[in-house]
Amino acid sequence: QHYFIQSNLRMGDYLRIFMHPWDTIWWLGRNYYNKYGETWPGQDEPEPGFTHPSPQKDFMVVLIMAFFLIFVRRLFESLVASPIAWALGIKQCKRKPVDPVPVLENYLKANRYAAPDESTLKDLCKECGLTIRQAQVWVRRKQQSVLSTRHTKFVESFWRFVFYGVMFSFGLVCLWPEKYLWDTKHCWYGYPVSIWAMKNSIYWYYMIEMGYYTSCLIYQFYEVRRKDFLQMFIHHVAAVCLIGISFLTSRTRIGALVMLLHDFSDISLEACKMARYANRIDWGNVLFVVFSLSFFISRIVYYPYSVLYSAIVETRTIADLDGPSFNILCALLVVLYLLHCYWFSLILKIVATFLRNEQPDKDVRSEEEAPSSSGEDGDKKAD
Repeated sequence: QHYFIQSNLRMGDYLRIFMHPWDTIWWLGRNYYNKYGETWPGQDEPEPGFTHPSPQKDFMVVLIMAFFLIFVRRLFESLVASPIAWALGIKQCKRKPVDPVPVLENYLKANRYAAPDESTLKDLCKECGLTIRQAQVWVRRKQQSVLSTRHTKFVESFWRFVFYGVMFSFGLVCLWPEKYLWDTKHCWYGYPVSIWAMKNSIYWYYMIEMGYYTSCLIYQFYEVRRKDFLQMFIHHVAAVCLIGISFLTSRTRIGALVMLLHDFSDISLEACKMARYANRIDWGNVLFVVFSLSFFISRIVYYPYSVLYSAIVETRTIADLDGPSFNILCALLVVLYLLHCYWFSLILKIVATFLRNEQPDKDVRSEEEAPSSSGEDGDKKAD
């Protein structure tokens, strides 16, 4: 009976946020509530060089930062990345518009622009009045019209390469003198009262990162469509929630470590993709090896061994954390690790092609490419 009552209390804690948005039981747990009640930490003025979380002000800062980063991205892509792409011989090809065929268009939209099989194509031809050859040509041209060019992909990867490089450098400078970079136990000593205030440098590191992932949520619907669109969407949502909850509860030390690890492996990923889009195959192969090793070490080994362990186990043994926000934070960290495992399986697929002496000619996360220029030549002959 006691266990049943305790279980109902714990389940009821998750609903408290709907009655009282800043309920300390929801955000900081029952153990904190039993000691301090409804009083939040950080009531005093922070020392110079430090700041406290302020939800109303910081929410507006994140939104402004997100739209500012979108503006900077568009400016960077058009004024810096695009000219460099042209200098490397990656031209922006203009594709001819395709005459509308509603029957075929509706089928492609419903099937994410996958080409119909032979029997389905025959049925569609009867409806639209085209021959099979004409329908095949139309489908290929329509696929090409909706896929982004190598130029566009290069420009997008260039922006991410620069951003991750700058943010990793900034994060490393901010965290290098901190003890918790080297020993994660220091993330929780004295939490939450003694370490509620965060350094201004960590504050801006958080604001920029949260603004970036918020901008990614918005911009994902406008950039190159990938096979893992849903996984990336879940990743961005999880990242925003993870950064937001850790910021509002001042668990910024463990949050900063997570962001630093992610930026580290993403630098070599984007560099590898840029080399592939620029047809620098040798450089692409070298950078792929660097990326694979950095991803495996940082996200598959170090992340669960150190960061995930600290967030789930050390928090209970050192800071005695509990409550809904703590459980949600741990669940989001586990979700990120599962996504890491999924992406690492894609990396292993590329490794398998190398072992078979095959040459991967596209980004495994991209949608299936439309027929190449040789296919377009065949289309012209058919016309």
